[in-house]
Amino acid sequence: MRLSRPLALVCAAILTVSSASALTATRSNQNIYVYNQKSDLSSYDVNGNNYVRARDFARVTGCSLVYDPDTSSISLTSGESYDASVESNPVETASKAYARPTLQTVYINGQKTDIQGYSISGYNYFKLRDLGRAFDWSVVYNGAQKRVELNPERPYFEKQGNTIVYMYHAFTEDPNLLAAQPDLYTSPWKLRCDIRDMRALGYELISLEDYYEGKTEKGKKYFIITIDDGYMNNYTLAYPVLVEEKAPASIFTIVREMENEQGNYFTSAQAKEMEESGYVKVYSHNIDHIDCTTVSGPEFNRELERAYESLRSVLGAKELFFAYPYGSYNTSTYVNVRDNGFRLQMVQKRLFAADDLIVRQNVWYTSNMASLVKKAPKN
Repeated sequence: MRLSRPLALVCAAILTVSSASALTATRSNQNIYVYNQKSDLSSYDVNGNNYVRARDFARVTGCSLVYDPDTSSISLTSGESYDASVESNPVETASKAYARPTLQTVYINGQKTDIQGYSISGYNYFKLRDLGRAFDWSVVYNGAQKRVELNPERPYFEKQGNTIVYMYHAFTEDPNLLAAQPDLYTSPWKLRCDIRDMRALGYELISLEDYYEGKTEKGKKYFIITIDDGYMNNYTLAYPVLVEEKAPASIFTIVREMENEQGNYFTSAQAKEMEESGYVKVYSHNIDHIDCTTVSGPEFNRELERAYESLRSVLGAKELFFAYPYGSYNTSTYVNVRDNGFRLQMVQKRLFAADDLIVRQNVWYTSNMASLVKKAPKN
């Protein structure tokens, strides 16, 4: 499919539909970072989405781009050098332009895709998310720093708006504790009922890991179980229920408490046992259960690193998810957590837009799942 024909002919040969289908494209001032470095990748906003020029995308990501006029197709291939010699005149930077659907077929790494784009000022523009999805490259909006981050070293992730993430804490069979603190304690019997009720409501239980890896389908409904703090009763009471119900769950443990092995929290050996069952994954709830917004940036970084290294030494390398104690976070903690390599951040409310903030719904002992699903955030 490689041709020697100058790429300038791409501009002249773009196939478009009639002008009646044209939309307004507005030049976006969105900063786009590639490999965590600010790029000169400019974009147009069309219906609220960032569309980037195919040639520019290839240049900043190190892909080759080949246009085949015989098949009216564009082929982008990763791992191959971009041919800068095909560059022609600078791109028009009008603040507004017409965007007409292009009929060109897009191939990614030799595979035909269904990516649809626009012809804007004579050039092919495609939605950045569509290109990221096709390459399986991470495309995340970082609302704290108001920028889009494209990272070919991480897999593509996108919230579908059809997944509820539940949050539990402690478990007990003591009716007095259940009555006194229904927001903290639930019973193993109630956990079992919650799982069965959600399944009866048509929700499929998946792991946080499968959710992150995109193993959900549009048109279906999902729920995820997360448990905070790492109490011993997570191991003695909740864990057996998870195994019996074949229910995956992620536990965010207070790492120093796990290390201390004082009896109120499960130990490193028990964490490893639960992970080896295939039903539980253990992640960081920070080194101590403190408000992360009350410590300095450098100190918070040390806490994150200390907690992760402790878990890694016991449980091995894994995808990185983090849950904030008390749900307390701000733009600074969000950036620190991202810079430390964590992929998803568990919160209880959204303070700003960010694709990797996962809003959880607390489950009380008194919660009715049929009612809870109506108000629970959908990720």
